[in-house]
Amino acid sequence: MHRRLVEFLLLLFLAVIGVNRPALPFNATGADLIFVPLAISILAAAGFRWTWRRPDLAVAIYLLGAAPAIAISTDQRASAVELLRELYLAAIYFIIAIAAREGFARAVGKGLALGAGVLSIAGLIFIVLHRSGMMAPAPGMGEFMQLPYLGETLRLRAMTASEAMFACLLTAAVPFAIAMCTANRIRAWCAACAVMIVAAALTFSHALAGFTVAVVIAAWPLVKARRHLRRAAIAAALFAVLVLNFAATVSIRSITDEESKYTDQSNYHYGVDQGQIQIDDVTVTYSVMSYARIKQVAWRAFLEHPIAGVGLDRFHTQTIRAFEEGRLTALYREIDPHSALLGRLAECGLIGGLTLLMLWGAWAGMARDGASSPLGYAAGAALAGLVVSSLNADIMNFRFVWVLAGLLRGLQDANGMVTASGRGESDTGGTR
Repeated sequence: MHRRLVEFLLLLFLAVIGVNRPALPFNATGADLIFVPLAISILAAAGFRWTWRRPDLAVAIYLLGAAPAIAISTDQRASAVELLRELYLAAIYFIIAIAAREGFARAVGKGLALGAGVLSIAGLIFIVLHRSGMMAPAPGMGEFMQLPYLGETLRLRAMTASEAMFACLLTAAVPFAIAMCTANRIRAWCAACAVMIVAAALTFSHALAGFTVAVVIAAWPLVKARRHLRRAAIAAALFAVLVLNFAATVSIRSITDEESKYTDQSNYHYGVDQGQIQIDDVTVTYSVMSYARIKQVAWRAFLEHPIAGVGLDRFHTQTIRAFEEGRLTALYREIDPHSALLGRLAECGLIGGLTLLMLWGAWAGMARDGASSPLGYAAGAALAGLVVSSLNADIMNFRFVWVLAGLLRGLQDANGMVTASGRGESDTGGTR
């Protein structure tokens, strides 16, 4: 009975982990309310028996890496609150690791896949109803935005904080749906994969680069024996990464030569500056995109404060300064870094940046060790895709990133116990 309660709470928590409702103090959501009884039930069932490993030390060092940035912060209270949020994310990591160790690993993967799948279905239904005139615009589900080259476009967010976050949630979830396509209910899971791929495309987000990488890695065992499919998959991943990151850097406004002229007349707000280059007799006019300029602001902040940064959660001081200097528009006067590593370097300096790289290295090691199991391989594929998306997203603030790391950590202990006892354990995703 107790295991059923744990599994129910686990599935419920993961099903709503990306939903940005209800809005509670300190950026909390409904998922955080569910996490409290989930953590209590898991600890009541398993206790906090823990053997410290290298990834756990990397988490602790990552948290400690923010301490100097709090000490020098101009608002130590705000920085301390941000550290508490990071401690909460670390708690998710440890609780999910215990759950996976105790045999709930498959429930973790299923919860992520089902939750993202349900949101995808709801999002696609919204788009169909809206397009048919049966439903009014709903900003929580999606809204029209002016995009470079595309003009006014309906972008899907499906009750998450943004279109990019929804794409990142799907990046975390789709590898598990792909892994389950080889198990029972193959048609249902393949349909879920298709729905998530369509939903991700309709976000029109730069995070599609990481999503494509995650899909290619997750599906690699299915295509690696087919040369043409293998080459197509690699080409698709490279194309997505290069094109979408270029689009987040500059957008071409016009190309003029002696015989013709191309002009993009989309009226979008992402451009924060204008530039022009001359190539022989061709004149190219472009807009500097906000993502590129925010990265420049972060890099300058790091160069000016290389040791401990400008203070944890104090990046806004730098964007306000950039706005006052005319380098950012009013819309981006107070904006987050939108880049995990550069944001960490800006706020926490070299100390924080190195601890983040150490943490990612530890997670990469867990992904390598867990690649022999379907669930471990799926979690590694998801994390790889999210690291690609980290170029333009603050992924370390996403709860599901820490769920993936916790799953890998729990599989380490679960597979270790399997090896020690000489028994197979199907629910951990391990091999028999």
